[in-house]
Amino acid sequence: MSGIPVLLAGTLGAGRQHHQADMWAPRLAAAGLAPVGVWTPPTVSDEAVARATALATALGVGLEVSERPTAAASGAVVCLRGADRLAFARFAADAGIPMLLDKPTLDDTADLEAFAAAAGTVVPGHHLSAHAGFTRALSAVRGAEIGLLRAVHVDLVVAAGDGLSPVGELRNHGVYLVDLLRQATGPAQVRLQTHGSREADAFTFLGQTERDVIVSMHVSRTAESAGGSGVLRCVVRLVGTHGSLLADLARPSIEVHTPRGRDVLPFGEDSVTALLARFAETIKGRHRPAAASDLVTLSRALDAIAESASSGNPTTLTW
Repeated sequence: MSGIPVLLAGTLGAGRQHHQADMWAPRLAAAGLAPVGVWTPPTVSDEAVARATALATALGVGLEVSERPTAAASGAVVCLRGADRLAFARFAADAGIPMLLDKPTLDDTADLEAFAAAAGTVVPGHHLSAHAGFTRALSAVRGAEIGLLRAVHVDLVVAAGDGLSPVGELRNHGVYLVDLLRQATGPAQVRLQTHGSREADAFTFLGQTERDVIVSMHVSRTAESAGGSGVLRCVVRLVGTHGSLLADLARPSIEVHTPRGRDVLPFGEDSVTALLARFAETIKGRHRPAAASDLVTLSRALDAIAESASSGNPTTLTW
């Protein structure tokens, strides 16, 4: 099998998630990557070991259940939590192996601080930021195609799928949207008010940066009884002084509105494949992701958003 050799490390996620099998592994080849093995630490549950075993069998690669992996790989796609994630970060940093880290903010801020101190090169698994529609939107904003940015709204609704996340939908899926917002605005101080309910699995906030850019988001999961899985709606809307732009991240296209008219620009690559391709470029040394400490900044912003929802009071945060 041709491609850059990568290790699939761990099979853990939130609730019933199995992103190694359902999300990352099926798209490796399209991104120029090839699995060389599946590894899991012996500290995980029997169920996690069984999932790793089944994954290795399905991919036709070897399985290691050990303290440290021995398979020769140029990178690793990591689905681990807590102490196991931290231990693998130290291993990867020592070995000079870049990591694609699935669901970073399932761990809390304190855990991420320890992780960032130990980690080397990390590409967060926030695949929506790699969607061609969003990268084109960022280019439009930075190139002033719609003038000065005045407002950004992001909206994500997912089907019941693997069920309610034990850590709440803000840290499970809402983090994608916060990441999109801060990439659009750049580093900013934000005053916002959040409304959310862990029980309802929904969060909404409205805020304003110190440069008077309005930011808003909504994330929710449908009821378990609705069944099904996948993204039902994912839209980014950016408004500038000279036009607006709408990117539909649930499909590979982007809709642009300016005084000159309306255009729909198609793109062919899904966001997961695009992020894996970015990871391949990272392994080759052609792409440099943000420092791992950026995950701590993102996590602290999520903490402030959650606190606003809990207290009912506005808060000021930095992202």
